[in-house]
Amino acid sequence: MDAAGPAEDPAKLRAALLRAMPMSRMLDYGMDHGDAVHLAGAAVSEPWHEVATRLAEAQSTRAAAAADRGDVETAVACHRRATACLVFAQMAFNSDHPAKRALYVRLTRAYQAAAELDTELHVERLSIPFLQSHCTAWFVSRSGARPGPAVVVVGGQSGWGPAFHRQAEALARRGLSAVLFEAPGQGDTRMAGGLHLDASVDRAFSAALDSVRTRTGYDGRFGVWGNSFGGLLAARAAVHDSRFGACCVNGANARPEPLPFRTAREQSQALLGVDTDAEAAAVFRTLWLDPAVDRMSAAMLVLHGGNDPLVRLDQQKVFLDLSAHHTLRVWDDGEHTVYNHSAERTEFVCDWFRAQLRRG
Repeated sequence: MDAAGPAEDPAKLRAALLRAMPMSRMLDYGMDHGDAVHLAGAAVSEPWHEVATRLAEAQSTRAAAAADRGDVETAVACHRRATACLVFAQMAFNSDHPAKRALYVRLTRAYQAAAELDTELHVERLSIPFLQSHCTAWFVSRSGARPGPAVVVVGGQSGWGPAFHRQAEALARRGLSAVLFEAPGQGDTRMAGGLHLDASVDRAFSAALDSVRTRTGYDGRFGVWGNSFGGLLAARAAVHDSRFGACCVNGANARPEPLPFRTAREQSQALLGVDTDAEAAAVFRTLWLDPAVDRMSAAMLVLHGGNDPLVRLDQQKVFLDLSAHHTLRVWDDGEHTVYNHSAERTEFVCDWFRAQLRRG
C-alpha cells in the first residue's frame, strides 16, 4: 500500500500492511527474528518503510564491520538480512513511487554485496534480453561446482528475485541451480526495464532458459517454481516450453480476477501497467489456463495452505489437470504460500525437484 495520505487512519494502514506482510512472511524471506518482531511491533506513527530501512542499515553496518575484521561469513549473512529488510521496506509502496524505486536499488545493491563476498554460493546477476528491453534474474549455484539442472523461481505481485534466496540456497545445496527470475511486471524488470506483464510472459521464461543454456552449456530438463500469483506464470511457462520437466505451483489461482482489496488492486495495476480494474481483468483473462486445451509434459506439484485467505483449494486444483503426472500437498493450517511452514515447504519442494530433474 502506498504511503498514507493525511486523512488515512495510521492504525488501519498498519493493520493492512501486517495482513500483507505477516511475521511468518518476513521470516520466510530471510529477516532476522528480532528485526521481524521490531518491524511488526513498531509504533503506528512510524512509517513502515522508514522502520524497515533503519533495520536494513543496522544490518549493513554489521556487515561492513564483519568484512573489515575478515569475518566474511557474518558479512554475507548480514547483507542478506539487510536485503530482506529492504524487500519489506519497498513493499510499503504498491505503485512505482520514487521511494519504492530507490529502495529497490538499495535492495539489489545489498544482495550484490553479499554475492561478492560469498565463498560457498556463486550468485550472478543476469540481464536477459526480452522484447525491447531486458529481464533481470539472479543465477545461484554452488561455488566451484558444475551447475546442475536449473529451477526458475518466480514470485508474484510483490515478492520478487532476492526475496527467494533461501529457496535458491536450498536448491543449490541439493546440487541444483536456481534462477531467481523477475518476470515482466516484477522488480527491476519493471522499474528499470520498463516491462509489464502480458500474455508474452511465456516467451520471457523461454528466454531465461536460453540464457542459462548459453551460460552453462546445460541442455537437459529445467524446473519452474512459482509462488503466489507467480504460480500461474510458472504453469504457463511449463505449458508453453517443453524444456520444463517439473513445475511447482504454490498458492495461485489458474483464473485470476482483480481482488477487492486496495493493496491487491494497486499491485495488480502496477504489475500490468494499467489504470483500472476493468483493464486489469482484461489482461488477466489472457493469462487464464484451461486444462481442456492447455497441457504440459512436465510433472506438476501443487502446494496449498488450508488457511490461505486469497486462494481456495478448488482454484488450485485446476493446475493438477494440466499434467498427467501431478501431486497435491496441503498444509491444513497453512497460510498463503505456506509462509508458516516455510522450512518444511522448501525442503519438500527442493527434494521433489531433485528427484524429478535427476531422473533419466
